[in-house]
Amino acid sequence: MLNHRYIRFLLQQHQQEGLSQEEELFLEQWYQSLDTIPADMPGQEERSVLKDASWQQLAALYEQPGPVKQLSRWPRYVWPAAAILLLLIGLKWLLPSSPAPAQPSWVALECPAGKRLKMALPDGSIIWLNSGSSLRYNTSFNRQREFIVNNGEIFFEVAKDADHPFVVHTQNLAVQVLGTSFNVAAYTCLVKEKITVTSGNVQVTDPQQRKVMLGAGQEVVYNSRLATLATQTVNAAQSNSWRNGDIYLTNVSLEELAVKLENIYGYRIIFSNDKMKQCINSLHFNDKEPITKVLDLLKLIDNITYTVRNKEIVISGQPC
Repeated sequence: MLNHRYIRFLLQQHQQEGLSQEEELFLEQWYQSLDTIPADMPGQEERSVLKDASWQQLAALYEQPGPVKQLSRWPRYVWPAAAILLLLIGLKWLLPSSPAPAQPSWVALECPAGKRLKMALPDGSIIWLNSGSSLRYNTSFNRQREFIVNNGEIFFEVAKDADHPFVVHTQNLAVQVLGTSFNVAAYTCLVKEKITVTSGNVQVTDPQQRKVMLGAGQEVVYNSRLATLATQTVNAAQSNSWRNGDIYLTNVSLEELAVKLENIYGYRIIFSNDKMKQCINSLHFNDKEPITKVLDLLKLIDNITYTVRNKEIVISGQPC
């Protein structure tokens, strides 16, 4: 049976000092256990009167040794009506609203074009951001090791912590690990996202809830246009060598190559024929080399021509 003396104490305590979250919850649960509810809700003037009556009724429960004496000016439905008032006034108006669940807070990190950024995390993990990349991480990092890759390419070297899994979200994929190192390439302007593992193991989940376990030297490619998920064996060291300025691009489209060049050199690249974007190439160059050297290699490989105007490059040629 509910302890009405304790309920009365809670109501008085709220008026004087306020209640804890647990006490507020108990009071709300007590009200919800009442099953006598009048059909008509009291009006504004009646609420004030019934509020005083409810306090008198609560006091009468314990201050009189015999049965509770009804107040001559109030009918027998005062107590149920007063109970309703505790919800309308006591719980909704007198008691503070229950705080909404705390929403995660995120900190943004961005690497400008032509730069690389290295950051050490409180747990001992290290991340590298490639040129033009950005991400967000949870401010409660010690309790929730979670990242959201907004755009670009990022390498994660994760410290082991069995109690706090390390989770990375891209636009389409979720990567969960305990301790490993892997590269994420997730450019918003491209249809393909790539997760490449250098050491350890990772679990990758796509929007269709398909899960793939990857080990060192394995890569998964998700195509958002086709909704396909494919794994392949790669040279993992080459996939993250951009941290040292060495760029290895193996079997990539001219569209992907153009995105890399834009982020490294800060140029805007335009194709005179969009069908050229699907031409496949493999290139190796250093980001300290001028962009014209890379374009000259493409002239030999794909027989393209290019024009440089200020910070804009127009590439022309025939589809592959």
